[in-house]
Amino acid sequence: MLRRLVLSRPIATAATMIVCSLGLSLGFWQLDRMQQKLTLAADIAKKEESRPLLANDKDWQLSEVKHHRMIARGVYLADQSVWLENRPHPQGRDPKTGISTGFLVMTPLKLDGSQKIVWVNRGWAPRDGMNREVLPKISTPSGAVQIEGLAFEYPSRVMSMGTQGSSAESQKIQQNLDIQKQSKYLGFDYLPFVLREVAEANNDGLQRDWPSMTTGVEKHQGYAFQWFALTVFALLFWLITGILRKKIDE
Repeated sequence: MLRRLVLSRPIATAATMIVCSLGLSLGFWQLDRMQQKLTLAADIAKKEESRPLLANDKDWQLSEVKHHRMIARGVYLADQSVWLENRPHPQGRDPKTGISTGFLVMTPLKLDGSQKIVWVNRGWAPRDGMNREVLPKISTPSGAVQIEGLAFEYPSRVMSMGTQGSSAESQKIQQNLDIQKQSKYLGFDYLPFVLREVAEANNDGLQRDWPSMTTGVEKHQGYAFQWFALTVFALLFWLITGILRKKIDE
């Protein structure tokens, strides 16, 4: 009977095969993305538990420090901070104010005993609901500090609406930070990564309750289920309609 269903409806059969192939491919792709995130989370967790590296020790490369915990000693160049706009709260929404959109504050730290800087993602601050150009009040330590963070290639990025122009490096509020261009504009050499500070909130006006790297795994599971379900429904639809048609023809 199955052979007859296939031969009697070549177009429907071909369409079903295409839908099933697409559904299976996308479903397994989502499972692969989920596994990649789980592997990344496990890698970060392992490196977080290892002994922190010291940024002042040498000219580190990204491949040596990525996802590692790192300590940096130096002085903040507070006046050169860059505010990255349209950034969601680390946990989706501020539990106290309900605000969901704000800034990530990126401040260069001039390393002790070096002419280099390392960019520090110091945390999230809420935006003004009436005027996006009004920056929230935060405090930045003066003098020598020691900070601890995780090393990442760059801060989170958002889709850029058009170009910021050649003067973007001089702007306090930016959509995305290019640490190479920004460091060159400031006249400093730099370490090729950013540190996402992990210190608990200390009344500096910033929030650092960063989400775990497993965030989003459930989304991929849901998408995979949807694609596999589509495959099953397409196959059942082809089979049931074929059987009904066969009975009508008889």
